[in-house]
Amino acid sequence: MRIWLVVLAAMAAIGFGATASAADYKTLRHLSAGPPTPVTALPADANARPVQFARIVVHPADGEPWGMTYFSSVIANEDEGSATYKFMIWQGGASDGGTASFARVFDEELRRTSFRAESGEALFEENNGSADLKVGVLVDDMKGRFCLDCPNPFNPKGIPATVVMTAHWEIYSTLERKVIARVTTSGGADYKTRLQGNFLPAVFDAFRENVRQLLASEQFRRVVASRADGQIGAPLVAGPVPGSIPLVGPKTRVPVAQATKSVAVIYAADGQGSGFLVSSEGYVLTNRHVVGGSKYVKLKWSNGAETVGEVLRSDGRRDVALIKTDAQGRAPLALRLGPVQQGETVFAIGTPLDDSLQNTMTKGIVSAERVESGLRLIQSDAGVNHGNSGGPLLDEKGSVIAITVSGILPASMQLGLNFFIPIDDALKALALTPGAS
Repeated sequence: MRIWLVVLAAMAAIGFGATASAADYKTLRHLSAGPPTPVTALPADANARPVQFARIVVHPADGEPWGMTYFSSVIANEDEGSATYKFMIWQGGASDGGTASFARVFDEELRRTSFRAESGEALFEENNGSADLKVGVLVDDMKGRFCLDCPNPFNPKGIPATVVMTAHWEIYSTLERKVIARVTTSGGADYKTRLQGNFLPAVFDAFRENVRQLLASEQFRRVVASRADGQIGAPLVAGPVPGSIPLVGPKTRVPVAQATKSVAVIYAADGQGSGFLVSSEGYVLTNRHVVGGSKYVKLKWSNGAETVGEVLRSDGRRDVALIKTDAQGRAPLALRLGPVQQGETVFAIGTPLDDSLQNTMTKGIVSAERVESGLRLIQSDAGVNHGNSGGPLLDEKGSVIAITVSGILPASMQLGLNFFIPIDDALKALALTPGAS
């Protein structure tokens, strides 16, 4: 609640006893919230994209009277000249943080109207997904009227608090990596429960009304209910995942020199890495730590074409994941099961460090086979860096023998100590049935 500690400190240290004009008093004395905004629930077949509340920034103009407190026993009539009132002045600049309580309000309203809220507060990593859409908001105007002892015998109909705010929302697509919509809302709420010296519940009620206005806006609804692939590539081919997926390799093995055409950069909400096509039906293998908790990812192929993929399966312990996308006629890489030979030549393909380095191929040998924490790994000096994760390790004939997973880089120095997941283990972890290569 760091954001509101700043606000409350400003109230206590500056607001009470601060002066304000008669116009300020009159505006706040008659502050009205209006009725709540009705929100129509999304239809059952809307296939709404998951939304996560990510950030709130509160920054009214410095020195602006944003709230007024008074005692209703003193202000029991409309004679404003007899009123005793105190103002709260915003003097904290921008306050950024403390999103948890606001996120709960946001999630409650989304779920109430059949939107898909993703709070990011799951207890276990496997269930802590990263939403396709993330929402941030700037509150640049806020007004409040607080009655510390309403209602009471002198003012039985007195409203304990009214707060009104203006919010500027931004909706960010983790697939497209840009803000895809902006919506401005302005509204508030009357807080019905008697205040106990804590103004925050009234502020949350005003925020709830602005969330409702956002959910009712056609622009937001259109973005949330649009296909997950937006304007990228062809539509997804979704559906239930069968018990096993035959991986059919090409009749003619893709040579090493052309293998980059079957390797893609993978963009997920949590970062980026590499992945490679293993089936003409559009199945792609990568690391679990590349896709993170994302349901959908974007793939960029060697020719610049982009498609969207759906994460069908993942295994955190073995660090592998399966994605379904549109192969668009690309040839899958063949798979080579079984043992490898120490000293045999291998090639790693991926996108190290930055996507401007896509299609990077490095050459090395199989240095050793290792076992770490009960899991087999292939060690090689084929050069890899951050961003290579999830890319293939190929033999001289172009068949995949392993998936890039990690490397040792002390003091940012490349030592040639890199590790790869044997393709046999990756398939077993994902319950995949390999076909003939």
